[in-house]
Amino acid sequence: MLLKKIKLLCITCPRHDVTYEEQVELACSGGADMIQFRDKTMSDRQLFEMSLKLKEICKSHHVYFTLNNSVDVAYAADAHGIHVGQSDLPVKYVRQIMGPSRIIGLSASSYMEAMGCINQKVDYIGFGAVYPTGTKPEAHTTGLEALSLVRSRIDMPLIAIGGINETNIEEVILAGADGVAVVQAVCGAKDIKKSAQNIKNLIMRAEIKKEKIKNVINGKC
Repeated sequence: MLLKKIKLLCITCPRHDVTYEEQVELACSGGADMIQFRDKTMSDRQLFEMSLKLKEICKSHHVYFTLNNSVDVAYAADAHGIHVGQSDLPVKYVRQIMGPSRIIGLSASSYMEAMGCINQKVDYIGFGAVYPTGTKPEAHTTGLEALSLVRSRIDMPLIAIGGINETNIEEVILAGADGVAVVQAVCGAKDIKKSAQNIKNLIMRAEIKKEKIKNVINGKC
């Protein structure tokens, strides 16, 4: 499945010292597989104009470009996809707007919400917050056990989010995540490109370790 190859999803964050264009360029250069443009303060016109710029940067790096919540802007900007939450426009109608070929991600903050994603036409689940996060301090923390339980019940791409950084990526991947979504760990970092490179390398190492463990369990080595 193509989207299971999405290992590093970088979400933008508003900064006074680094523009969105710079964030996306550096994150893509560092190994991001997907960019999610998120801004809660811009008007739809501003979101649209910025999306066109960021999409071109992503295109030059062969990286998926998606937006957070703004379905109409994502459609108008011809983005690769959209990420929505449980309280946003229902996925059924998001799919009608975006069409069959666009990526739709849906947030799930509990086991039950994740199970509810199965019968919806989504391409991946954004599960978390796995750990406490400063980006959304009010978010419910799921922990690794819930992540593992969800992994055991579903086969669709599972992207972990929430408080993930270089210190805990391995345990997140070993718990069953196909990839991770990060905000502060890359786009909020001092050295965005280097941080993206480090995290991508840690993910790939964890994937190798997970595969070795799976082979041992299955008696292949």
